[in-house]
Amino acid sequence: MVMEAASTATSQGRRDWSSLPADLLDLILKRLPWSSHPRFAAACSHWRSVVSPFYPAWITPLLLNAVDVGSTNVRYYSPYFHKNFEIADTLQTPHARICCSSGHRLMLCHQAGSDFVIVDVNLATGVIYDLILPERTFDFIAYDGGKKTFGVRAAAVFQVACAVECEDDNGCRCEFSELSPAALMAAPTTNPVLHRGLLYMLGVDGRLAVHDERRHEEGLRVLDEPKGFGIECEDCYLFESDKGELMAVLVGRRGSPLHIVKLNEQRMEWEKVESLEGRTLFTGALTTMMVKTDVKWMKNKIFMPRLYDWPETVHVKLVNLEGELAFVPKSSLVAGNGGADGTKMWTCEFGHEEPKEFWETIKVDNSIWVDFKK
Repeated sequence: MVMEAASTATSQGRRDWSSLPADLLDLILKRLPWSSHPRFAAACSHWRSVVSPFYPAWITPLLLNAVDVGSTNVRYYSPYFHKNFEIADTLQTPHARICCSSGHRLMLCHQAGSDFVIVDVNLATGVIYDLILPERTFDFIAYDGGKKTFGVRAAAVFQVACAVECEDDNGCRCEFSELSPAALMAAPTTNPVLHRGLLYMLGVDGRLAVHDERRHEEGLRVLDEPKGFGIECEDCYLFESDKGELMAVLVGRRGSPLHIVKLNEQRMEWEKVESLEGRTLFTGALTTMMVKTDVKWMKNKIFMPRLYDWPETVHVKLVNLEGELAFVPKSSLVAGNGGADGTKMWTCEFGHEEPKEFWETIKVDNSIWVDFKK
């Protein structure tokens, strides 16, 4: 009888994992990456009750867009969810224009008197600092993903500025190339691209100008080859592929026809690309991105910043957990976070269908692609 009573008392006093206090579970969650939260929630109903709804920000590149250039709340459109995620932070740069992105770094620029100001925004941390290029003006910005930022002047004259962040966080060091006559009409729709240590600028006809940092003072030099695309197009977008190839997207009037070309660097000729080989292309803005994706319906697709209807806006916080960024809704009264199907944004399955014209689409102005993939 005594042994049975002791056994019963022990059984009644024992607590299993499902009875851990909610505040302790919340502390555990904050030490886990977002991708582990669904598995955490599957443990039991009590654990599931402390898991907040969230939208992964790393699934695909996002289209950062703003209603008023430089001064409005930051919004991210997700092609995967077909939603606008709006955060409370503002870019705080009235009259600035969005000009460049690399990963989760965003560059804006504006003229302040005779000085050209580049605003460097770390979208993941919210840290912002200004890079001032005195008594200059530039048409394009390129960023190497590290400590170097390039300003390119290409309207009436060629000039390149190279700004290098100082190791002691005490500003940056700037060098300016010589001025030279602009011997190429730069494509206004695309930024210069860093490729194998050189900075390439695309002309509207498919010719290229190149800047070699080792001979910085020479500025931009127009190459004899390639002679051009050999294909008529309305807009063109230069980018480096995920395989390190220099490529361009050529878009016809109102979206059709659409071609992708690759630079054959041995013959210095543009060659047509017939397949994306399962990859996905996000283009139509100053920055173009080619990525691999696990989302089946996105494979071999090209996405442009044009929508067939305006998406729901969800007010969120952008939260970093163990290197993974996610959008956490401020209200629990939001729709489910299941994926979309690609019918709400202009897309084309490259090599398998003719691209549709842009009729009945809404162009997302003041936008650029950013990538929060870890």
